[in-house]
Amino acid sequence: MHRIFNSTHHNGNVVFNFSPNPIDDLTAFALGYREAGHVLAGRIAAARGYADYDGYPILFLYRHALELFLKAIVYRGAKLVGLISEETVDTRRLFERHELTRLLPAIRAIFTQMNWDFEALGLDSYDDFASFIQTLDSIDPGSYAFRYPINRAGQAHLPRNFVVNVVEFADLMDNMLRFLEGTVTAIDEHWQAEAEARYELQQLAAEW
Repeated sequence: MHRIFNSTHHNGNVVFNFSPNPIDDLTAFALGYREAGHVLAGRIAAARGYADYDGYPILFLYRHALELFLKAIVYRGAKLVGLISEETVDTRRLFERHELTRLLPAIRAIFTQMNWDFEALGLDSYDDFASFIQTLDSIDPGSYAFRYPINRAGQAHLPRNFVVNVVEFADLMDNMLRFLEGTVTAIDEHWQAEAEARYELQQLAAEW
C-alpha cells in the first residue's frame, strides 16, 4: 500500500470504519458532505465572481448528504418502529439505489409512528417535503447529474442552459439537513430509552 494511506503524520489523518457497526457511520459521512457543501457555498455567496463549475460539487455534496441522512433515518427508524409497535418498515435494498423518492413511504411511516411533523424544516407539511424530494429526484434521480455532464448513453443529464441558484439551494438544504440530523439523534434517543425500559421490565419480571 502506498505510504500516503499509512502516514506517520497524525495531523491530517482521518479514520474510516470506526464504529462497531459500519452502517452507524452514515451520519458521519452525511455531516462531512454537508459541511463541505456549506463551506463552498459560503465562498460563492461572498465572491464577486465565480465560475459555473464552482457550483457543481456543492450541489452534489448537499444532495449526497441528504441521501445519507434519509437512509440513516429509514434504517434507524425501522428498528425503532419495530421495537415500539407491530408495524414494520421495509429496509430491504435500502442501499442498492440512489433515488430519494422511494424512501418517502418509510420516512412518512416513521414520522407518523413517532407523531412528528415537518414544521421545523420551514415546510408546511409532509406533502411540501415530499414535493421538494420529488422535484430533486426529477432533476437528479441517480445522483449523477451534478457529477457528470452526460449519462451512459452519452446524452446530457440536464436540459441545455439549466440554472440552479446554488446559494439559495444551500440555504434550504442547510435548514433541512440540520432538521434531519436532529431526527436521527431523536430516533437514537427514543430507541435507547425504549430498550432500557424494556430491559428493566425484563429484569423485574425475572425477579418475581
